[in-house]
Amino acid sequence: MLTVSAPGKLILAGEYGVLDGGLAVVAAVARRARATVGGPGREPSPFLDAAADALAADGLADAAAAIATIAVDSSALRDDGGIKLGLGSSAAATVAAIGAALAATGRPVDPRHVHRLAHAAHAAAQAARGAAGSGADVAAAAHGGVIAFRAGAATPLTLPAVTWLPVWTGVPADTVTLVAAVNRARAAHPTAVGAALTRTSAAAEALAAARDAAAVIAAIDQGCAAIAALAQATSVPLEPPVVETVRSVVRQVGGAVKTTGAGGGDVAIAVVPAATDVTLLASALIQHGCQPLDLPIDQRGVYIEGGVSYLRA
Repeated sequence: MLTVSAPGKLILAGEYGVLDGGLAVVAAVARRARATVGGPGREPSPFLDAAADALAADGLADAAAAIATIAVDSSALRDDGGIKLGLGSSAAATVAAIGAALAATGRPVDPRHVHRLAHAAHAAAQAARGAAGSGADVAAAAHGGVIAFRAGAATPLTLPAVTWLPVWTGVPADTVTLVAAVNRARAAHPTAVGAALTRTSAAAEALAAARDAAAVIAAIDQGCAAIAALAQATSVPLEPPVVETVRSVVRQVGGAVKTTGAGGGDVAIAVVPAATDVTLLASALIQHGCQPLDLPIDQRGVYIEGGVSYLRA
């Protein structure tokens, strides 16, 4: 059987602002959705329905038909109890399924082509549910590595050497609900909320321009302050208490910590100098209620497992 996989993601900086066309810095992580052709067939999914529609609209009727034969497993993007970790499972599943449909019909799995199709499919499925995303998660799943993302376009990015330590906050977050709440607050208080959104984008710009570890850490701290300002301007709880609790622990070793994505829970990320004793830091974080996660950055985007190597845009 043919299997194509795609990674999940963490938004390191620029969340919320990216919905307004600002910059976001996004990392693909080594938890992957896998789409297998020739298995028992797929279960009903609005994202896979939208993937078939996107393929058909691109003139790829045979690939669109192949979606019906594809089963997607995105369990790796959840914890052992089945709770979502906020790693962009629907985006990774959409990217993997479209890659599998292309491979099954003899076409190359080019991340640029897959990204374009998956972006359209994922956006359509989200719109049908009354949601609207930036597409940053789709871009990370297609291209892998760390990317600078703005207005649908992804550019590979190499950050200075630091140690990233993702942690589970213990609280699952509902991205759609949080984004809707921020949007309502913006309609009511456009100046204050708009200024906070600009700050999130500025933090992403600072991270993308970082030339050393100190600049990376400062940019993450800047992003943390931007999210705090957004939470204050919107009265939406974007930072779970445990993140505030562990901030002093991370700062003691010269690092910074912030929420990722929509915030409110899910995964937060700490960044510390590369020489930091991560074992001691992880123990301290556990004592304060955070669970470190093994989520290394995955340089691979969408690719055929055990087959043709992937391409990078």
